[in-house]
Amino acid sequence: MARALRSVLGPDQLTVIVNVGDDTERYSVRVSPDPDTVLYTLADVAGPRGWGRLDDTFATMQELTKLGVDTSFALGDKDLAVCLYRTQLLADGVPLSDVTARLAESFGIDCALLPATNDPLKTFVQIGDRSWLSFQEYFVDRGHTDTVRAVAYHGAPEASPAPRVIQAIADADTLVIAPSNPPLSIWPILAVDPIREAVEIHPHRVAVSPLFSGAPLKGPADKVMSGVGLSPGTRGVLEAYDRLIDTLFIDVTDRVDVPIGDDFGVTVVPGDTRLTGGDHGAAFANEILDQAPL
Repeated sequence: MARALRSVLGPDQLTVIVNVGDDTERYSVRVSPDPDTVLYTLADVAGPRGWGRLDDTFATMQELTKLGVDTSFALGDKDLAVCLYRTQLLADGVPLSDVTARLAESFGIDCALLPATNDPLKTFVQIGDRSWLSFQEYFVDRGHTDTVRAVAYHGAPEASPAPRVIQAIADADTLVIAPSNPPLSIWPILAVDPIREAVEIHPHRVAVSPLFSGAPLKGPADKVMSGVGLSPGTRGVLEAYDRLIDTLFIDVTDRVDVPIGDDFGVTVVPGDTRLTGGDHGAAFANEILDQAPL
């Protein structure tokens, strides 16, 4: 979604606020999966699997494997270099938002990329046996096969928004919630109270459903949504963003769900939400922006 919007907006017209609830430490480095995925996508160097770098190598992981280290959480060599850079700057006392800005500049990204917070915030999921796992334990280590019963965002009550986040929300003509897993990728951002409050009062809020015929193209969004008590399909997305959005874009395959929006006071608009094709979603981005009030 960020790439699609950037393709139709000027460099000073887009700010991307990114979830840090997935952040973890592996191999003694700070890994920030969501910020790095957005970083690589905007720089057009994202790997084909939805994470990591294009044309990366895994020599470090191969050597660690030979030494008996569990490398199931695989970082490519280029990806590891970014994590090492981040870890060093954080150790030197540089805030995460400044580290992210330096990385964005080094990758030639000309729009603002902001972590939701500089403070520690960790997503945890409760699974079927009622035990709790960190996000990466659930998602990577265990292959997101567990049934999710609940989610929690450790550190959120104490966390403050990173610099410029609240102002970016307030200044935006249109606030767009990307088609991500609501409980695991969007709610961690909204768990920072001042961010949620800023979204609640914004005059023009749009979300894009991550579902296609009621299911995601990849990942466990529908299963996680069901596990935390949300309804199936479009109704569950509307419940996830209750009182937080004015318009919901859904894929044309879910067009029969348009009337459900009336139950929430939300305009539901069907469209081609796959962000694929030659324009990588630019036409859809324009459609979103065309909904902005005059």
